[in-house]
Amino acid sequence: MRRAVLSVLLAVVFYTTTSAKLPWHAESIRPLMSGEQGICTTWSLNRVKGYWVTAAHCVEYWAEVDEALVLLPRENLRIAGKVATVVQKDSFNDLALLRADEHAPALHLGRYPHVGDEVTAYGYPGGWGAPFATWLRVSNAYFKPSSGAQAKMVLQGTLWPGHSGCPLLDSKAQVIGVGQWQGSDRWTNLTLVSAWTDLHAFIAGFEED
Repeated sequence: MRRAVLSVLLAVVFYTTTSAKLPWHAESIRPLMSGEQGICTTWSLNRVKGYWVTAAHCVEYWAEVDEALVLLPRENLRIAGKVATVVQKDSFNDLALLRADEHAPALHLGRYPHVGDEVTAYGYPGGWGAPFATWLRVSNAYFKPSSGAQAKMVLQGTLWPGHSGCPLLDSKAQVIGVGQWQGSDRWTNLTLVSAWTDLHAFIAGFEED
């Protein structure tokens, strides 16, 4: 009996502590659906215009056509049951802007991140019906392996399929990056997300005033 009571108390303490850290933005962060299947995460950039941001690989995929690999658009994209259309796409930096008749409070871009900053990845891994938060730490704010390569921010920690497109939130619940790839091989236990500068350039002019 004592052990059961202690377990309940520990669970309450853990839940309270975790909840206190959890930035609650359920309205602003939604699962991105392809038909009835949850595939990624998207977040509100402009409430008035119904603009949402996600990763480009969430709205397109590689397929073999006539023995050649081509990028094809995903069909039947939906946000909260509403049809979502692609407004702008940057496949190189893996960013996409969507429009849907779903209007939610907008998230805003935060300051340039620094090594050691703790960030919250807030999304819908595995197509879950409820949002899930995990905490990571900035390892490299701007990593470019070679000239002409895609720049990334490197985070210590791991995300899961479905987190792609999720906002990385700073201590003020502002966006400093977009979830894109989980590292492998020498990048194991690291997560690669959009560079702050590339995200800033991509959404310039689309943010709500």
